[in-house]
Parts: sequence; C-alpha cells; structure tokens
Amino acid sequence: MSGQEAVFQAFTAEQAANYAIGRANSYPEILYQSILSYHQGPRDLLLDVGTGPGMVVWDLLKQHFRSAIGCDASPGMIAHAKQDAEKFGLAGRTTFTVTGAEDCAAAVSGPAGSGSSGGVVDLVTVGTAAHWFDLPAFYRSAAQALRSGGTLAMWIPSSSYVHPSVPHAREIQAVMSDLEDTVLRPYYQKGSLYARHGYDDLPLPWDGADGEAVATFDKASFKRVQWDREGLPSAPPLPDGSPGPFLFGREMTFKQAEKALSTSSSVIRWREAHPDKAGTEEDVVKIMIKRVRDIAGDIDRITIAPSCTLLLMWKA
Repeated sequence: MSGQEAVFQAFTAEQAANYAIGRANSYPEILYQSILSYHQGPRDLLLDVGTGPGMVVWDLLKQHFRSAIGCDASPGMIAHAKQDAEKFGLAGRTTFTVTGAEDCAAAVSGPAGSGSSGGVVDLVTVGTAAHWFDLPAFYRSAAQALRSGGTLAMWIPSSSYVHPSVPHAREIQAVMSDLEDTVLRPYYQKGSLYARHGYDDLPLPWDGADGEAVATFDKASFKRVQWDREGLPSAPPLPDGSPGPFLFGREMTFKQAEKALSTSSSVIRWREAHPDKAGTEEDVVKIMIKRVRDIAGDIDRITIAPSCTLLLMWKA
C-alpha cells in the first residue's frame, strides 16, 4: 500500500495479525476462477501488490501458481506474511518485500523473480488496495513487471449488506448504512470513496494524459465483473425460492462482525480521533452492534457481506 494510507502502512506485526483475523481467511474461489478464466496464460509467477498479510498469495499458490511475490509498503504486514510463509511451508515459493505499489516492479527480483528487473510476471493482483495507490505510477510499474499479454486484476469488496434472508434485514441494513454514510463519512479519504463506490470512478490507465500507460494496457481487453451489487444476491434463488447466497456471504456472531468492521480504515481513523471512546461502550462500532442486537432480538448470528467489483485488463 502506498503512503497515501498511513493507517495500514504503520501497522505493527501484531496489528497485521489482528487485521488478518478480522478479515475473511481467504477470498472466494469464484473470484479467482473469474480471474483465471480471463487470464488464459502461463501461471508461473504471481505478483500481489498491497499484499498485506499475504492472503492472495496463499490462495493462489494452493493449486494455481508455481511461485509468488508479495509486496507492501507496511513492514508489519510483510513481517507477518513472512512468518506465515514459514508456517505454511511456502517460504521456498514466495518472496515478500517492503515495496510500495508505485515501485512494485522493483519487487520482481531474487529467487521468485529469477533475478529479472521486470517483464516476467504472468499475473499482477491487487485485492482491496488499489484505491490507496498513486494510480498512474502504479500502472507504469505494474506494466514494467508484467510480461506481454499478462493480466492485471484489481478487486474491491465495497460496503456491507445484510442478506435478505435475515429477519429484520431492512431495519438492520438501515443501521449499518447509517454508520457508513453518516457517522464515518467525515473519516473517509478519497480512496475510501473509490472503494465505497465499487471502483465505479477509479481512474484507469487510459483515463489520464499518461501516454505511456495508455499505450501499455489494452483498453479493448478491459472487463468489469460485479457481484451482489447494492446487496442484491447475484446467485440464483435457492430451490425453495429464497434468495441465493452472497459471494462473500459469511454467517457471523456479533463479536465476529465487530472484529470485521474494526479493520475498516475509516473506523481506525475514528478511533484515533476519539481515543477516549475507542473500545468503550461509546465506540462507534459497539454502538452500531448494540443497535443491531436490539433489532435482531433472539438472533445471535447474521449473514453479512460486501458487494464485490473485479477489474481485469491485459498488458499489450
């Protein structure tokens, strides 16, 4: 992640571990299958930019790629990823470096990159991070790292939605939307809004006056894939007629929901601005959870998930 998002860049290894716990353990397989179906190329080397604790690397090394490089501007995130590489027995197939997105091509060196300075990566992935980058600089560096015909895949889970099958879903959704749209709005940065809008207005390589970027990525190859937009399940209804599942659907206890919401950068900034209230009964997330509990009654678990947007393009 770039210096534009100091919240995550300054994470310690302990904070990175808590971040990994708060987020889902992996992204849905259908997301990766959508990327790989589009990619249609070699699966030798992956470069995951803004890798955080390495979630995408672990997911794609399971059965899809031979080796991977993960880079992130946060030393704490990279330290956690390296620890997990040893724990998972994948240290020999991975390289993790403290490198910003805008210089990600520099991460393509050492064993995984075969000592090359770039142009050897088959797939560049960016999960839940591109909105923090200096995008023109990132696109130039990603293009340098990618081989001709290689794929750039960027995705964002945006906002949180209650599954329509949950009792009192509309009332609970109103409380959650109030948190995002009203309470936390003053703590959004520009990147937060790109994410909130599902990358609808995220600048793409051909949107600016950067001739090099325009010439490097193939606009005709661009593809946008969306799931569960505005909380409407993309999956078909179940046999009994009830709504189909969310892509990121996850049944959570209220405590788990609180942990997940606590990884949001806007929540972190709110807590930094209100240290006397953070973690207390006046904490912005705890207040929301209490309101939801009051509506939910006897329900002790709810299914919530973000919508998801995936952007795909090839290097010419």
